[in-house]
Amino acid sequence: MALLAAQAFASSTTAGYKVQTSANSGPVSSGADSIVSQPIDTSVRNIENKKIVVGIDVTTAFADVAAYLGYQVSHDGTNWSPSVTISTDVATGTTLNVTGVYVHQWDLSDVYAPYIRLVFNQAENAVTVDTNGILKFIFAYKTSTL
Repeated sequence: MALLAAQAFASSTTAGYKVQTSANSGPVSSGADSIVSQPIDTSVRNIENKKIVVGIDVTTAFADVAAYLGYQVSHDGTNWSPSVTISTDVATGTTLNVTGVYVHQWDLSDVYAPYIRLVFNQAENAVTVDTNGILKFIFAYKTSTL
């Protein structure tokens, strides 16, 4: 099993939220590979101790399976903790053999770290997702408090 890194995040703002979307990942080289986002520097993108919206945009379909989405934390952006599973069925009620955007609300209250990254099909729960699937990571967070 290998880790495949998605490309850097592009930023936009909508309805008081910063929306971050990565470029397409490459296709996985083995069906059980994981895809990880680029490190999210929490001093720049303040997602610590917040509820955020997280998801994936499946641009090329994976296999007909339920996969996991989670996060890892790091003190330096290089060495990562074991994955924390947040969404046990990314596609919620369907499977990843259909392209589209799948989003969830994550509660990162009491999560503090200099770096966080998103992980699709993490090693701890890896399933065979096929070798053709391609995705983009998405996350959104409130930029100010009302």
